[in-house]
Amino acid sequence: MASNFATVPELLSSAANRFGDTPAIVTTESSESFRQLADSVRGAATALGARGLRPGDRVLIAAPNSPALVHVWLGTIWAGGIPAAVSPESTPAEIDYLVDDLQPRITLRQEELELLGATTTAAAGATAATVDPLDVAAIVYTSGTTSRPKGVMVRHAAYTETGQSFPSWIGLAPTPTLPRKRGRERQAERLWACLPLFHINAQAYSLMSSLAHGFALALSPKFHATTFWQEARALNVTAVNVVGAMLEFIAQQPETNWVESPLRTIYAAPGPDPEQRAALEARFGVRIVTGYGLSENPFGCIESPTSRTKRGSIGRPRQPVSGAFTNELRIVRPDGADAPDGEVGELCFRNPVITPGYWKASEITREALRDGWLRTGDAGTVDRDGDVFLTGRYKEMIRRRGENIAPAEVEDALRAHPAVRAVAVFGISLGLREEEVLAAVVLKDGEDIDEAALRAFVAGRLAAHKIPSRILFRDSLPMTTTQRVAKDLLRQEYGRAASRD
Repeated sequence: MASNFATVPELLSSAANRFGDTPAIVTTESSESFRQLADSVRGAATALGARGLRPGDRVLIAAPNSPALVHVWLGTIWAGGIPAAVSPESTPAEIDYLVDDLQPRITLRQEELELLGATTTAAAGATAATVDPLDVAAIVYTSGTTSRPKGVMVRHAAYTETGQSFPSWIGLAPTPTLPRKRGRERQAERLWACLPLFHINAQAYSLMSSLAHGFALALSPKFHATTFWQEARALNVTAVNVVGAMLEFIAQQPETNWVESPLRTIYAAPGPDPEQRAALEARFGVRIVTGYGLSENPFGCIESPTSRTKRGSIGRPRQPVSGAFTNELRIVRPDGADAPDGEVGELCFRNPVITPGYWKASEITREALRDGWLRTGDAGTVDRDGDVFLTGRYKEMIRRRGENIAPAEVEDALRAHPAVRAVAVFGISLGLREEEVLAAVVLKDGEDIDEAALRAFVAGRLAAHKIPSRILFRDSLPMTTTQRVAKDLLRQEYGRAASRD
């Protein structure tokens, strides 16, 4: 089966041959073609080799999005090394941990990256290392809260098959030129990576789709909700990916922040409720496509024709356009049996390109990969249409009065109140497998409601055992680097307070 897959260097070489002088990587200050990109990547591989990099060696990179980051990340793979891009905001202590875990041959911060990048175009082009498509191409560190980050090993084929498939999943045009509209020919698709390139989303969905389909990739060093639409116009982008609370941050901006731009497609994971999505699509003149994916399995799920109107649905398992394999999904009970339709269980995937495991973590790998199935740690259900519903982290399911409670259900009930901007629901252990339900709530500017009134509001929407025992008002929620609520931090904070009480 592996012979049907491509490696990342093969995808890059094909892009240089097919798309030549077409723009590949653009910023507000620069642009380079696919042919120039390939030259820069080969130059980076040569420069890294001169610094001692050999096949199988790791390179740790802590830098914001830039063409140089793309060159060195791809150049490491070209040379047969394994890059691990991490947040440029990592503290010295965090970098020390990553260096100890990864044992990299080379570690690059932004200044060193830019210096190395400046030498790549003049360097002799290195020949790509010989690798198998199922070999590990890169390592993606998951964002840790109570535990240390884990290094997810990502195969070449996971990147290349995802890049070939992602545009079709979200409905982008398969050719550089889109149909004519209003008498004028619309521009070629241009993807926007305002997500950091240390995230699997930007790597697999944005960069690899660019290489596979000849779409220019626009880079921003960082996501800014306040200038989102101005940047979209300046970069001339047509599609962007957002995760976590990014779409909510964009929606909270005043109407005056919106400006006309070519941006027409937003991929959101997770996505908003159907009603909110319809309102945002009308407000911004875009199409919002929702899905679900992981560093361990970039395929995940994508919305279906029936899931768009279902609150909490992430669609169905997405499949490769190559037809080389099937991305399978099971909803599994704690005893390992398949859960029937409507029953909450753990989402488990199986396909040949999922991660082979976690870097230097054999025990965690054995726990996560059983009989070829990836245990995601996410809880969900499937309905009779085959649409999947995500209900939260499997380990975050709250056990109260002998019943399982999905945090997402309680969050939806609280979020329905017009005064609520953001909410996170979590359990605090009381011992003996019993938990209390707590909710951290952020109100909209100028709104005021007390705990009793908000509990009364959700009492009409939830069974008694699901109503939070405490509602805690905050100015903001703690977020991970990928803009997801860090519930472990909330659990730590309020767990300590509960123990004192």
